[in-house]
Formats: sequence, structure tokens, C-alpha cells
Amino acid sequence: MTYAMLKNLTAGLLTGDNVLPSDGDVLLGLLEYALTTTAMKADSLHLMTLSTTANILRLAQGDYLIRNPELPASDTDEIDIDDELIFAVARFIASYLSREKGGIHVQAANRIILDYNAKTYEITEQMQLEAEQVGVADLCYSAPSSEWTL
Repeated sequence: MTYAMLKNLTAGLLTGDNVLPSDGDVLLGLLEYALTTTAMKADSLHLMTLSTTANILRLAQGDYLIRNPELPASDTDEIDIDDELIFAVARFIASYLSREKGGIHVQAANRIILDYNAKTYEITEQMQLEAEQVGVADLCYSAPSSEWTL
């Protein structure tokens, strides 16, 4: 999803409650906060890396690390997180700006993250089981996370 689409989605979530700030730097700061919050809670396959030279946010499953998401430079840039997690990011941004529904947006974001984490856990567990069955358990996490799909 592009940054422009994320802004439209977030504006839609705030309909009847509040509006997005007109200051682009403020919105970019809120996006950074929402992306970081999501990356701290979710085992984002898109953000998983083995590179210790990346801008690391935290440890992940196995030998993987979760890197910090990059911010978009323009409205046409893609948001640097898994597609399913973009909706949690939009909910977090809406929660920061909402006058009346902040808690609802946080609950929705956390539910999206829980569902996503359950799927990624199943995928990584299945990969580990399959690798153990064929005797290549040490290679289970060797495929780049960019090749994993939900």
C-alpha cells in the first residue's frame, strides 16, 4: 500500500471523529511511531533479516532480527511493512488522533497483530517441522524472509 493510500485509509477511519493533520511532518512522525509500535509487537516477515548491519529494532524468531521500517519519502512510496500489518498501522495512527474512539482503534490494531502473529507462528513452525523431517533443521531459517508468504 502506498503512503497516499494509507493516508486515505486513516482519514476514513477518523470520519466523524477527527481529521488528519495538514502538516506532513506531523503525519510522518505519527507514521514512524505507528510503524515502530507495530514492528515491536508483530513478527513482521517483511522486516525480518539476518543482517546485523541493518538498523535493528529487536530480536525475532530463530536467528532473525526485526529491522526498523523505513519511512516513505513521497506519497507514491510503499509502506515498509507487511500488507496485512498496514491496517494495524492505520489503526494506531487513528488512535493517536481520535477524540472519541482511540481505545477502539488500539483494540483493532492489536487484534490484527495477534491474528498476523498466529499465522507467522504457524508458518515458521511448519517450516521447522518439515526441515526436521528431512534432516535440514539448521537450514530452516536460511531462506530470506522476503520469500516467505502468508
